Amino acid sequence: MAKPITRVLVFLYALAFFGVSPARVLAAQTSSGNASALSDLAMIRQRYVQSLLPSGSAAIDYLHSAAAKDAAALKPDGSWPDINYAAQQRSVWTTADHLDRVLLMAKSARAFRDSGHPDGALKAKIIAALRWWTDHDYQNPNWWWNQIGVPELLGQIGNLMLPEIPRDELVKMVAIMKRSNWRRGPWTGANLTWGVGIEIARGCMENDPGVVAEGYARMYDEIKIVSPLQDGIQQDYSFHQHGAQLYNGGYGLDFAQDVARFISFSGGTRFQIPSDRMAIFSAYLLDGEQWFIRGPGAAFDYSSVGREITRPAKAPSLKKQSAGPIYPALGAVYGLAHAVTLLAAEPTSQQKQLQAFTARLRGDANALPFTGNKQFWCSDYMAQRRSGYFMSVKMLSQRMFNAELVNSEGKKSVHLSDGANFLYLTGDEYLNIFPVWDWTKIPGTTAIQGTLQTGELNPIHARGQTTFDGGVSDGTYGLAEMNLKRGNLTADKAWFFFDSSYMALGAGITLENDSEHDVATSVNQPLLKGDVLTNQASGPLRQGSYGFESSKRVWIYHDHVGYVFAPDTRVSLSLGPQTGRWSDIGTGPDTPVTINVFNLWIDHGHAPQEAHYEYTVLPNATPAEVAQRTAKPLLRVLSNTSAIQAVYNPRLKLAEIVFRQPAYIATPIGTVRVDHECLLLVRQTGTGWRVTASDPQNVPLTLNLSINNNQTTIQLPGGNSAGSSVSTEVQRPSSSQTESSQPSSH
Repeated sequence: MAKPITRVLVFLYALAFFGVSPARVLAAQTSSGNASALSDLAMIRQRYVQSLLPSGSAAIDYLHSAAAKDAAALKPDGSWPDINYAAQQRSVWTTADHLDRVLLMAKSARAFRDSGHPDGALKAKIIAALRWWTDHDYQNPNWWWNQIGVPELLGQIGNLMLPEIPRDELVKMVAIMKRSNWRRGPWTGANLTWGVGIEIARGCMENDPGVVAEGYARMYDEIKIVSPLQDGIQQDYSFHQHGAQLYNGGYGLDFAQDVARFISFSGGTRFQIPSDRMAIFSAYLLDGEQWFIRGPGAAFDYSSVGREITRPAKAPSLKKQSAGPIYPALGAVYGLAHAVTLLAAEPTSQQKQLQAFTARLRGDANALPFTGNKQFWCSDYMAQRRSGYFMSVKMLSQRMFNAELVNSEGKKSVHLSDGANFLYLTGDEYLNIFPVWDWTKIPGTTAIQGTLQTGELNPIHARGQTTFDGGVSDGTYGLAEMNLKRGNLTADKAWFFFDSSYMALGAGITLENDSEHDVATSVNQPLLKGDVLTNQASGPLRQGSYGFESSKRVWIYHDHVGYVFAPDTRVSLSLGPQTGRWSDIGTGPDTPVTINVFNLWIDHGHAPQEAHYEYTVLPNATPAEVAQRTAKPLLRVLSNTSAIQAVYNPRLKLAEIVFRQPAYIATPIGTVRVDHECLLLVRQTGTGWRVTASDPQNVPLTLNLSINNNQTTIQLPGGNSAGSSVSTEVQRPSSSQTESSQPSSH
């Protein structure tokens, strides 16, 4: 930041640790220099207000036009005729639209005032609408609205309108904002940062440096690495909320956006962030959030958004410039791109990386692509990124919850962690598809068909039943693996990631004690876009249902992606309309929605026993390239059993291996032997082999392995790093060593 943190804030942190009120401490420390503290507070307030306003004449003109429409519709008593003030929805509460409109008008009024042309009539209507709300003090059965949603809106309105709000009205607004009391309960993660952000906004409204200091101190304290049993930033920079649930695109996104904005407001003041906390937060953005995003629209991977998958148009940076912070009216000024842009303007040690991240978020044509492979070992999640695509796998173990059903959101989220495998080229492949989805065919999953009942008592918000689930990554290539057990269904699943393609293998697929249902492995279920081609037909397929089974490989091509299946695979395909309702999965409208869908799966038939599958996915390919790779496959399956699953890439001289027991396997680059179950990447080098290993059971392990009898030992870590990958070099003996080790001729 612009200058080091002051001794005042250091002292503040120290005393806060011992339970002394940071507000009282700062008041005592700054009593003789109150003017300086108030000057810093004024700077934060100004930056906060400016961050709420759109930039550019077109956006400002739109803001004024939209605000004028709302102002014209306001009744003399300060209410709007079309708002249901008795509504009690727990998730998207339509009564709060009142404050969203007041915020829109407050932004317009502030923009007029800052331009030197204050609008007295608009100001009067804003005050009338505020009085209507505070006089009635509307509340919701969901605590979040009363303690976070409404106070956040009032804090933004209040700071935009200062000093023009009458004193008695300001007192009522502050009283409502004080309901956001993060001290009363175990607020953590995004809930905590919402609460302290409201406190900072309230301190700005009250012109109280002590309140602002306390809010910032607690916000910075939340920027820390926690254990996988706690909410917040994990060691691998994934994010958990509501227990062990992956939430980088939901609560974790809110955490990222809000904290980044407030950090940027504090630069160069006594409230700025300490350097160690800034390092953690920058790593969370760059080594966490950045891995979950695809496309110029900055779409988050749907595996990471939790129950918010049931909300339309889930994305971090919507184009609307004038809206407020409360879903569904989230605006671009609250989005991740805007927040990271503000943060990247600060002179930090990670400034260049943050600026590059900003360029990608904004869809800059000159932005360098972000590529690589990462296993998030704390969250059973793998991300594979190349310049032309992004794909993910979300798995389930005893360490994680599969999903949640809260406030009626997530009604069909049974299989969202059962190996969900999303593929993005543009980022909008699944946009708003979810009300019409077949939720027994989530891409990548193997599931019982015709029902969402798995035989488990609580199939949603359930921990996995297995422990050997995770991945191994060298930062460029990776392997993900899951031992699926849901009720009476078991399967051993693995994904092998390379450059221009990846392969999925399944073995041991068995459904016991079920005489009614079939089992299927879904390959993909995105929006239907353009022609669908196959080597089983002479031209594009029409809408309808198809089944293919051949003694030779079958390929399907759709939306620049090829899918190649092993011989004798029962391939099923549905092209065309699917119908559903948002209310079927969450709290959205109950109006039927019909969308054309590409739905591709492998049919394992009725109550399969030891079934298997093998398919390859080729993103950003042409039909000719898919046909060529079908005739001459690049990837070679070395084994596909419940004991060992392994794939070899001859171009990379890379073998990726799942050992579910101590065993050995002969590969084109040597015989690999291990004394413990593990995951391995083995790549031949000029002097031997580079080996990357992990234990997906997430326990410390001494792994002994050999390649062509060349032995080595790898220590796999425990603690917060348990499940992470470790690389080592295995040297090939020199020719002289080989000769000297040969038995004598006597």
